[in-house]
Amino acid sequence: MSQSDSAHAFQRSEVGATGPGSTDQRTVDTSEVLSLLSDDYAREMLNLLADDSLSARALSDRLDMSRATVYRRLNRLESAGVIQSSMVVDPQGHHRKQFSVVVDRMQLMFHSDGVSLEVGE
Repeated sequence: MSQSDSAHAFQRSEVGATGPGSTDQRTVDTSEVLSLLSDDYAREMLNLLADDSLSARALSDRLDMSRATVYRRLNRLESAGVIQSSMVVDPQGHHRKQFSVVVDRMQLMFHSDGVSLEVGE
């Protein structure tokens, strides 16, 4: 595959949700997702977020990472379409963002014209 073919193969792609009656379309950035999955920090964060929605502070504490590192990965994961954030109010009235994984599965597929990533919700 030539360099121009490689660049074309990793363009942002839309994939549909799977399941009966599902009409939502989720857009994922294939190149960014592949890059993030090769990042130890991002994978550790995804492992925790797959089980429960967490704040950046909680991720930082549980993974013993700096908040700057956590926020950089969270921003990339959210931009790539793998996680989403929501605002929650704690008992003391403070507003805080929580992050959660929005995909159930990812399937990497190799084609003659490039690589694609199928995402299911």
